[in-house]
Amino acid sequence: MFGKYGITARMSLRSKTNGGLVYLIPEIFMRLVCLVPLMFIWRSLAESGAEVEMSVSQLLSYTYMNVLAADLTIVNTCLSAWNFDTKSLEMFTRPMSVFGQVIARTVGEWVPMLLLFTLPMLLLAPVLGIQVRPKTLWAVPSLFLSVSLGFAFEFLFYCVMVRLRNVSWPVYVIRSAVTAFFSGTVIPFKILPFGMDQWIRYQPFGSLGGAFLTLYVGSADAAFVLPVQVFWNIVIWFAAVFWFRRSRERMVSFGG
Repeated sequence: MFGKYGITARMSLRSKTNGGLVYLIPEIFMRLVCLVPLMFIWRSLAESGAEVEMSVSQLLSYTYMNVLAADLTIVNTCLSAWNFDTKSLEMFTRPMSVFGQVIARTVGEWVPMLLLFTLPMLLLAPVLGIQVRPKTLWAVPSLFLSVSLGFAFEFLFYCVMVRLRNVSWPVYVIRSAVTAFFSGTVIPFKILPFGMDQWIRYQPFGSLGGAFLTLYVGSADAAFVLPVQVFWNIVIWFAAVFWFRRSRERMVSFGG
C-alpha cells in the first residue's frame, strides 16, 4: 500500500528537478527576497525602542524558520489548479485514494527545496546570528499537526472551488490572503495591536504554521497550543472529508 504512494512522491520529486536544478534558483531567490526585508524590519524595530512582547532573537528566529519551512507552515497543493487543467478527473481513475495521491505528490515536491534551500540555510544560521534550535520539542508534533491541518484546508477549499464551478484563481487568491494573515506566519500573533492575539489564536487558521512557530521560538505554551491544534484537525478534517464526498458529484472540468 505504501509503495504506490512512495512511487508517486518520487515521481513528483523528479518532476521538480527534471529541467535541472537551475530552475529552482528563482524560487530560492524569491524566498530570500521575502526573508531579508523582514529581518531588517525586526532589527530596526528593536533599535527604535518599540515595546513588543517578543524579543528580537525570537522575532528573527520566527521569521527565519517561517521562510525556511514555508512549504510546511502553509501547505499548497496541486488542488488549486487541477480542475482547470482537467487533471482532477484523473485522480478517480487510479487505484489509489485521492487524499493519498495529493499528499504523496505534495510531499515529493517539497524534498528538493528542503534539501537545497532549507538545510543549507539551517547550517548557515549560526553565522548570521540566528537561533534555530527549538525552545521545546513540542514544536515537532505541532509541526505535524500544522501540516495535517494544512492538507485538510486544501481539500476544503477545493470543495469550494468545485461548488463555484472551477473559479480556481479567485479561490486560490482568497485562500492565500486569508491564511497569510490569520495563520500568524507573516506577523506573529504576539505583536498584533489592540489585544488581537487574545482571540485570533483560537480561530482555525491560527493552528497552522503560526502555532508551530510560536512553540519553536518559545513564545507560547504547548499546553494551550497543542489541544487547540488537535481540536481543529478533527473538525476541519471531518468537514473536508464529508464535503469532498458530497462535492465530487458536482465536479465539472474543461474537456468533459
